[in-house]
Amino acid sequence: MTRTLNSGEDSVSVGIEDVTPNEWTAKVYRPDIIDKADTIYKKPGYDPQ
Repeated sequence: MTRTLNSGEDSVSVGIEDVTPNEWTAKVYRPDIIDKADTIYKKPGYDPQ
């Protein structure tokens, strides 16, 4: 990512959070992908519903 953006590592943040498969749609897919679709550059090729 830093090479693609031509920026240093200090400009990129990455967060990791454990989520069970049963919680994925409610805790991640809906709020972070569906509700923020206009901010997603590379959309997922799946629909967990």
